[in-house]
Amino acid sequence: RRMAYHDSLTDLPNHAYFEERLQQALSEASTHGQSLAVLLLDLDRLREINDALGFHQGDLLFKDVGMRIRGVLKEDELVARMRGDEFGILLPVSDTDHAAAVARRILDALGAPFTISGLMLNVSAAVGISLFPQHGSEATRLIQHADMATRQAKKSGKGYTFYTAEQDEGGLRRLTLAGELRRAIEEDELVLHYQPKINMRTGQVCGAEALVRWIHPQQGMIPPDEFIPLAEHTGLIKPLTDWVVGAALRQSSTWRHAGVALPVAVNLSTRNLRDAELLSKMTRLVAAWGAEAGWLELELTESAVMDDPEGALEILRRLSILGFTLFIDDFGTGYSSLGYLKKLPVNAVKIDKSFVIDMLSNTDSAAIVRATVVLAHDLGLKVVAEGVENQATWDRLAALGCDVAQGYHISKPLPAEQFKAWLDERARNAKAGKHAGHTRPRSSRA
Repeated sequence: RRMAYHDSLTDLPNHAYFEERLQQALSEASTHGQSLAVLLLDLDRLREINDALGFHQGDLLFKDVGMRIRGVLKEDELVARMRGDEFGILLPVSDTDHAAAVARRILDALGAPFTISGLMLNVSAAVGISLFPQHGSEATRLIQHADMATRQAKKSGKGYTFYTAEQDEGGLRRLTLAGELRRAIEEDELVLHYQPKINMRTGQVCGAEALVRWIHPQQGMIPPDEFIPLAEHTGLIKPLTDWVVGAALRQSSTWRHAGVALPVAVNLSTRNLRDAELLSKMTRLVAAWGAEAGWLELELTESAVMDDPEGALEILRRLSILGFTLFIDDFGTGYSSLGYLKKLPVNAVKIDKSFVIDMLSNTDSAAIVRATVVLAHDLGLKVVAEGVENQATWDRLAALGCDVAQGYHISKPLPAEQFKAWLDERARNAKAGKHAGHTRPRSSRA
């Protein structure tokens, strides 16, 4: 019985015991008209600690965490190890204030450093809270709702969060959209919009970034910030990327037949870099459209590359050998080693737009932009600044020696037909001696 209801590592009750006790507590609370609370606590950095110190040290840390939690609870309050790095806490008689107070005590108890093998380790955690009867009357429902609240607490960084109906609606919406996104990919409900890139020295258009848009038949335009993370989490990012690459090559082929030979940039994610078939798929897609690898610029975020540096380095080398132009996107937001950066076979870095947008008003952002331009040029890389939204920012970037600009000051992302019309109008203005897009090449500023 003990083996069935206890966790051998922490000697705490396990999830089976927790769920059984919760059922009993719900029956008693219902009979006496009382409320109770379920807390789920999820540890951060445990995987990182396991990787650095080994699983044995991680197990010791986990045992200490369980002891600290148990140390702040009353005798009738239960802590159990649920699954993985998660603890469940049952407060059989509790209201909102009491549950919040317990959550704060637990987080305070975990705030002091842990000593493992002579090392001082700091651990953070997120706590989600659900209440009976407000948030459900069944054990499984209360645990599910506490889990949703935990995810919200991790996302917000608040330490602990109570379940709200909006979290459930958000989860249901994400689940629904996940199924519909697969259909959207298969049935061509997606479109690409193109945002131009301008060579800051010549003022010429030197490329375009392809940005995917989802036009839902009932809900209209679904924001990329909503469905792209969903695609990442569900694994749909692979077929989504295949669709984007194919659509970008098809449009590039159409433009080239019309005399417009511009490279088109597409984004690759962490999951794409881990896809064993990435190289063969890219080669196959290029061949299918009679294209060349140079028609595409592949943009990879700094965090995606640093998630698995050695693996990413090998993939990037092979992509470079195939002839693809490679960019590090969102540069400055990750934690990449400068020594590692010089090993990457990339052609350019893109300064994250958050720094570009703030560079006129924030000295730290301005310093990051200036340092990135110098660093990249010293490494033989070009620099692209995205988020250029006004002439003053353009002028400052030009003075720093930035190579390429992208942003709303030049043009917002446009559907393919409008992008071609924008290019034609720009060409007409250039012939007429007008400054297209309110941007000037550096040579015009002596």
